[in-house]
Amino acid sequence: MFESKLVKSCFGDTHQRPIRVRKSRDESSLTRFFVHAALVLLAGLFSVSAHAYISCKNGSGVQQTLIAGSLSVGANAAPGTTVGTLAPITYTMQCMFVNDTPYNTSDSSRVVFGTNAARVYGADVYATGIAGLGVRYIFNSSACNATNVTMTKGTKYNGEASVSCPFSGPLGGPYQQAAITVTAQLVVTGAIKAGASQLTAAPSVTIDFYSSNGGPWGQPSLYTGAATGTLTGVTCSVNNSQIPIALPDVKVSDFSSGVGSVAGPKEGVLSLTCQSGVKVWITLTDNVQPSNRTNTLQLTGDSTAKGIGIQVLNPTGSPVLFGADSAASGNQNQWLIGDSPNGTLPVPLTAQYIRTGTVSGGSVKALATFTMSYQ
Repeated sequence: MFESKLVKSCFGDTHQRPIRVRKSRDESSLTRFFVHAALVLLAGLFSVSAHAYISCKNGSGVQQTLIAGSLSVGANAAPGTTVGTLAPITYTMQCMFVNDTPYNTSDSSRVVFGTNAARVYGADVYATGIAGLGVRYIFNSSACNATNVTMTKGTKYNGEASVSCPFSGPLGGPYQQAAITVTAQLVVTGAIKAGASQLTAAPSVTIDFYSSNGGPWGQPSLYTGAATGTLTGVTCSVNNSQIPIALPDVKVSDFSSGVGSVAGPKEGVLSLTCQSGVKVWITLTDNVQPSNRTNTLQLTGDSTAKGIGIQVLNPTGSPVLFGADSAASGNQNQWLIGDSPNGTLPVPLTAQYIRTGTVSGGSVKALATFTMSYQ
């Protein structure tokens, strides 16, 4: 039919026998080639236009360093034990609708968080730079209907968490924002060595965008892989978590020498069972007034005596200065007990009254907590 139409249009004589125009194989192939090329070009133009109506980018929360702080774990902690849950960070994805065909004012953008770190426990815990310690990333977003999504086996990355966020808005912007909170949990995956280990590396987390028209479109990372923190493998267990010390009754006249005079010392013993290998430090904290950095405990509210406080003496007989409830190395007023033995470590502590003002009789009660640090 193509050849007949060509002849009729050229000679204009429908009664004459049509002259057949033969085309070489090369020419026929060339015709088909151009048709094919046109189809490919059409498909390419259609793909670009279809993607043009939604444009997304990272907002806040990218390029994070995992900051673990000071953590401790028992020597025999079972795999799967959560060592610490860090404060969540907030990541935002921003999308707008481009004023270009095909016009659209609603769509969803899917963000995939990925890591190629080794999976070391269960389906969603990945290796850090400390042997026996892994991290689980948890993603939540009310805007994206995501609840406790974790990174499990993926197709592009070793671990992936997929969160799909709907967007709607006018053509030409402004950007609409979806917030996703990301929580890191540090998890025991195996044996933790005794003493302090510095955390310098954690699983990096990439960000890929997908829309209804394709992807991925890679973005700057969520976590870079850098980390800070200290994990201490605890080598001691406390045999007596409470040490009640009943001070003897004393007379007001026992404090006649003035403020700072003491009376009624009574000893108690903190007992630990340890494995050798580290130095054991301790911090005592005033439970009534945690900010107290003096050597005198504040009395509880139900105490009736006035002008009296309580001191705690360390094994050398010196009054203990109180510090924050922290196992961090170098914590203010932390003091050294000594090297951990392979067995029982007794720590004798002595409590005594001390005059702080004008004394009147009554009951006396004070509370202190202790925090161990293994370095």
